[in-house]
Amino acid sequence: MPHRPKLLALDMDGTLLTSTKQIAAQTSEALAALCATGVTIALSTGRGPAELNDFAGRLPWASLGSLCSGGLVYDLRAGRPLASTPIPDAEALACIGAGGREGAMVHLSTTTRSVTQTGFIEHCEDYAVGVYKPMFRRQWDCSDDLTAYVADHPNAVIKIDIYHPSPAARERTLAQLSADTSLALKRAETTSVECTARGVDKALGLMRLCGLLGIDRADVVAIGDDDNDLDALEVAGTAVAMGNANERVQAVCDLVVADNDHNGIVEAIEWLF
Repeated sequence: MPHRPKLLALDMDGTLLTSTKQIAAQTSEALAALCATGVTIALSTGRGPAELNDFAGRLPWASLGSLCSGGLVYDLRAGRPLASTPIPDAEALACIGAGGREGAMVHLSTTTRSVTQTGFIEHCEDYAVGVYKPMFRRQWDCSDDLTAYVADHPNAVIKIDIYHPSPAARERTLAQLSADTSLALKRAETTSVECTARGVDKALGLMRLCGLLGIDRADVVAIGDDDNDLDALEVAGTAVAMGNANERVQAVCDLVVADNDHNGIVEAIEWLF
């Protein structure tokens, strides 16, 4: 019999979620059926726990999460962290400072909260993330002073997103943080930078999931669409690119399926399981 994978790891935005940030009914049904066969389904996402609240009760087939781009391994059913690697506070402050110099919207993810600067959510279209505004309004908290927030919550920040007004501004921030910190930095969305602690990426999160489950990475199918998925795709036994994935992602994958608006995940399940 052909080898049957034991773990399916799904990116969310651009992969599991449609362009309108929903889960297609056919995709959800296929995942539920796969779960019923004993395959473990995990989320592999840049989102933190607070940003999953909109999907409460709608992910019964997902038991585990590599959240915050690998910085947080999470028991989705129990709602509790299993492992985490925070950003050192000094480097979190460096991110806040770099974002401030570019007029960027800075977002902090912890094991329980998502926090941004007061006044920025209403202007998120200026940072090319307008599609997220309804979710930001519902799930993000606001702080008048992110520097003070870090001081008041030591060793709490797992991931930082810096949403810039332009790609050029993003490149300046990347150059500065690459020189001044040891952080893992990834381009995401159109103008944003994802920041995690040194050595933390979606590959680390995926390997932690494998350790928890007692399986080899050869037993993993990972599906993604963007640069921040590359690390996980490269370590998974089988890598799948969505049809909307960029060319760098498609180049490292074993299979390319339909896009996120046309049930690409269903196609992957049919091919591989």
